Parts: sequence; C-alpha cells; structure tokens
Amino acid sequence: MTLLRDFWLIVLGFSSGALVAAGIFAFIAIIGLVPRLAQKTHTESACRLYESCITAGGIFGCLPLVFDFVLPIPQVLFIPIGFFVGIFIGTLAVSLAEVLNVVPVFLRRAHLTMGISVFLLAVALGKLAGALLSFLVFYFA
Repeated sequence: MTLLRDFWLIVLGFSSGALVAAGIFAFIAIIGLVPRLAQKTHTESACRLYESCITAGGIFGCLPLVFDFVLPIPQVLFIPIGFFVGIFIGTLAVSLAEVLNVVPVFLRRAHLTMGISVFLLAVALGKLAGALLSFLVFYFA
C-alpha cells in the first residue's frame, strides 16, 4: 500500500512541478523577455542560446530542491552568481512592468511630471534595501 501511495506522490509532485515550470516559461515567453533583451543588446542571433540558458537554469536550479545535495562551490563565486540572478530577476520585473505599462499609469494617476528618475531610483534602492535586509539580517538570524 505504501508503494502505491509513494508512486502517486511522485506522479503528483512531478506533474505539479512540470505545470509550474511550464507556467513560468510561458510567462517569460508572453512578456517577450528574451527577444526584448536580444534586441536591446543587438544579439538577435543568440535568442536560441538565451532561451536554452534560461531553460537549463530553471532545470538545474531546481535539482538541489528535489535531491538533497550540495554543490562544492567556493563562497567567492556566490557574488557573481547572485549578481546574475539579480540581473535576471530585475529584467523579468522590468519586462513585466513594461508590458503592463505600470510605471506610466502610476505616474499619470499620481500626477507626477517632474522627478521621475528620482522616483525610479527610489524604487530600485528600496528593492535593494529590502533584499539586503531579507538576506543579511533575517536569513542569518
């Protein structure tokens, strides 16, 4: 009986993970993250490589969550890894905001015509401060 239960738990967990991953990759495709970045960097010929890297990152990033292992990575490599993860999350958030036109709609509704760059800088610094507080203070507490 436990073998059948474990089998169904494996099937349920795998299919749930596959659905979430498909939703995330569909979300990235719908907002046009990869073509937009390729267009901005004038590297349209590398779109397939970008998509493959995002897919591989999603797959390999989930492996430590599924299987209990630790990669022997020197701590000094955490800085560039965190930097690249931050770039990806930042571009994803900016792409979403661009697609939804969040910033222009907010600025119109707030009747903000001057100091837009200061507003965007404050939003970015607030995000940075929140992330640092979360990771440096609460993570190690």
